[in-house]
Amino acid sequence: MLVTSSRKPSARTRTLCKLLSRFMAGRCITRGKMGMQELLEFAEGRPLIIIGEYHGNPGELGFFDETGKLFFSIRFTDWYSKDLDSHWFSNVEPVLTGQGEIADAFETFFHFQRIENDKIDQLPQGSTLIAVWENDIDFMDSGKTLFKLNLRGFKKY
Repeated sequence: MLVTSSRKPSARTRTLCKLLSRFMAGRCITRGKMGMQELLEFAEGRPLIIIGEYHGNPGELGFFDETGKLFFSIRFTDWYSKDLDSHWFSNVEPVLTGQGEIADAFETFFHFQRIENDKIDQLPQGSTLIAVWENDIDFMDSGKTLFKLNLRGFKKY
């Protein structure tokens, strides 16, 4: 998976880009003047996530398939911990939990294993988890929330 940003990203957007790519065992690149076709070449047939900005802060995730078709987008306000720089991310694919349209879109797009909310405690130590709730998405490792996206909107294409 490839994660990139809008063309002139703020420092907060670049940080979120790195965190998201490290969490999902993907690759993060600086977009610069690259167009969509060049981004798809870098993605090498894998999914592409583009982080858009709103007033200088990350505010939208666009999820594109390998052909460049926008599958869905999420508008959000972000929050993340400054302690993450020293966090060791495993190369394990995250597990998904949650109900609703956004969780369904994540499962379809990424093909992550999905578990019920009441089975989170049964995950092995060191598991990464994407928990989709009604108003936010938690990105967790070993039961601890590393960063969170506070949802503002969702659109499926």
